[in-house]
Amino acid sequence: MSPTARDLLTWAAAQIGTLEQPVGSNKQPYAALAGHTNGLAWCASFLVAGWKANGVALVPGTDTAWTPGMRTAFRTAGRLHDEPRPGDVGHVFYPNLDGGRIGHVFFVERVSGDHVESIEGNTNRDGSRRGIGVFRSRRRWRNGGAIRGFGRPLYRQDGGTPTVDLSHVIHAARNDPGGPQGATSFPSDVRIVEAALMAEGLLSPTFAKDGSFGKLTVTAFSQWQRVCGFTGDDADGIPGRRSLTQLGLRHGFLVKE
Repeated sequence: MSPTARDLLTWAAAQIGTLEQPVGSNKQPYAALAGHTNGLAWCASFLVAGWKANGVALVPGTDTAWTPGMRTAFRTAGRLHDEPRPGDVGHVFYPNLDGGRIGHVFFVERVSGDHVESIEGNTNRDGSRRGIGVFRSRRRWRNGGAIRGFGRPLYRQDGGTPTVDLSHVIHAARNDPGGPQGATSFPSDVRIVEAALMAEGLLSPTFAKDGSFGKLTVTAFSQWQRVCGFTGDDADGIPGRRSLTQLGLRHGFLVKE
């Protein structure tokens, strides 16, 4: 079964900071994972490598290093959308490139109003289409900008929205830290929360898949509660309805009680 978008984004976040070797050569580890030629422009190869490394079923025609071809494949499959979701592929248009074409692609990590936060290969910190490594970027998708649609891969959550049970994560936050190392009470719920905290930069990717609401996750959630405006005992790292719902709104999951 294909993994979720969050599984893919956890992998992608762990790649941030990976550089070409040597810098400027276009040589990197993702071409081999993707089955593409190394030493060429590799923003699309980074995406394909992520799908193959994580067992994501490929939309027909998207196994390509040619960015216009990837967009065409999503459109042909009926999986090119105007509005983004986490895990989608953004397609950037360059009017002066070969008379005008798609010239760069990236993973959407989260949606923030008129912008998307992205994880991109073959870029720089300034979002260049020909860079030296894997970096996060921020791009306008609505009310201007150069993005021309979002391709939707075949993730497991496709066709539905993941749900987190508030009572489960409260129980885990109260009991996992005091249990044996790596104790897990409700790992499926906790992994969704961990992935969102990781996307916020509050939890290391090293701990974003273990399903344990341990001390580090409690600390990360406490930081999130402070981001939401909570203080004192209301920012103790034990999820509440408001703070968990706000996290879900930013990262694509629902909260049930």
